[in-house]
Amino acid sequence: MHVSNRQESVPMAAPCLGYTDPIWHHKRCRSVHVDARRWSERTGGDLSEVIALPNTGESLRPLVASGRIPMKRVWFMLALRSALSFALLIATAAVLRGAGRENAVSSAAAWWLWFVTVANIACILLMVRFGRAEGLRLRDLYFASKSTWRGDVTWALIALVGIGILAILPGMWLAQALWGDPNLPNGMLIQALPALAVYPLIVLTPLSQAFAELPTYWGYVAPRLRAFGMTRWLVIGLVGAVLSVQHLFFAFQLDWRYDLWLALKYLPFALWTGYIIDRRPTTLPYLMGVHFALDASIPVLVLLVTNGMSITG
Repeated sequence: MHVSNRQESVPMAAPCLGYTDPIWHHKRCRSVHVDARRWSERTGGDLSEVIALPNTGESLRPLVASGRIPMKRVWFMLALRSALSFALLIATAAVLRGAGRENAVSSAAAWWLWFVTVANIACILLMVRFGRAEGLRLRDLYFASKSTWRGDVTWALIALVGIGILAILPGMWLAQALWGDPNLPNGMLIQALPALAVYPLIVLTPLSQAFAELPTYWGYVAPRLRAFGMTRWLVIGLVGAVLSVQHLFFAFQLDWRYDLWLALKYLPFALWTGYIIDRRPTTLPYLMGVHFALDASIPVLVLLVTNGMSITG
């Protein structure tokens, strides 16, 4: 394929294979105007890699124009994880308070991994449902692509370097600034639960997190905001902020320093993953794997605390 410096019409026949929805097939298979130089630079020189993805902002614009992707659905998905988790926390606190438990909110927050897991399952089911309504498979929302793996691995390694720094150190620095102790809020976050309530979480939490959190924000919401015309950096900033602040609603307690710590500790990580996936969407499956590895230790820590171990030193 000849790639020129001007905008040109690129044949879309090959990427359309496998899409049987009549409206989607018509929209998707038409020639699409793209900035060839911009896309080739962003994908390491192979224009066909990005054109073949049906879940980019450019590919979704016909569905937005036809009304098949309503804006209220996108906002709903952006808010869902925070709203559902917080509703479960408040409901649990109300039950505990009715049973005479003091510090009901703090006690309810101990169950936050279950709240997140429920929210994850809801997000996955809704991505399947909404994806079908838009003529997409779940794998499309995950940007799964076998043909791009060589470039994806390079970008995933770059992402991993940043994640290794940004997933942990900002939270420690913020805790040091707020309490003078980088480990103190971990004791508030990781609380003991009945052992039988922890065992399922060892599998359910990291697995559901991997398939729900980053895909919901960067695989579903972000491309659709771009399709509605929102600028790249505004999308990264907005979605990244929500991804970070959602942690406040997962494990909220009546302590402003702790809540501030929860809301901001993952902001650099969120913005970094958003930047990487914006530059190279097909790295999302690799980051899902990294996310699984990061979260796999959390239920184990809860189990250790349940068995009487201190994690604050």
